[in-house]
Amino acid sequence: MTRSPTENPYHHPFVKPLAFDCRYIEAACRDGFEIIMTTRGLETFWNSDLEELAEEPAWSYPLLVNCHLNVAEDRLSSILLQLAVSYRTLDDQFEDHPDFDTFRRKQHQTHESFLTVYDGKRIPDTLRECCNKIIHTTDFRPVYDNGSQPRDEGVYFMTGEIELEGTKGRSKWSASIDVFKFLEAMLEVVDFLEDELSLNSRNISASEA
Repeated sequence: MTRSPTENPYHHPFVKPLAFDCRYIEAACRDGFEIIMTTRGLETFWNSDLEELAEEPAWSYPLLVNCHLNVAEDRLSSILLQLAVSYRTLDDQFEDHPDFDTFRRKQHQTHESFLTVYDGKRIPDTLRECCNKIIHTTDFRPVYDNGSQPRDEGVYFMTGEIELEGTKGRSKWSASIDVFKFLEAMLEVVDFLEDELSLNSRNISASEA
């Protein structure tokens, strides 16, 4: 949008919602998926024979592997946090939109739940609450497995489950999310915005639907 440099943008009459960038959401979902899947492929670069012989390096490409491992959890938590904030913003903007409300209920039925609660009363298992827990967690802990091998054998990889802990008021809560389910749901939101509401611009609001 072009405007005169002498015009004050504050006085524009149209609504100025926060940005929800569909292309960014798609890219973030893809990046989160690839981070987890990369950990599952690391075993192909692990030389267990060299490890047993105390020869170094045990990794075929130690610098590349360490470059990934040193930032994988931080990158994943950053992606999930940005997605969670984006969805919470969108959910607030479309709070009273009947089509989006119908979509949310169908999405929840399809996925059954977005949150497994281990401790904490009256925590709904909706996508919105899943985002709340990501935003407010004080302990972000990806779950790892080594393919049911002995504890000190094999290579540990992310399973796709994230355990979260935090407090609400004086009460502690703990829960887990399935990252694959979460990312799939976020892509479904993008499809809904573009296909059902015909919204693909950077800034969207319920008033534009």
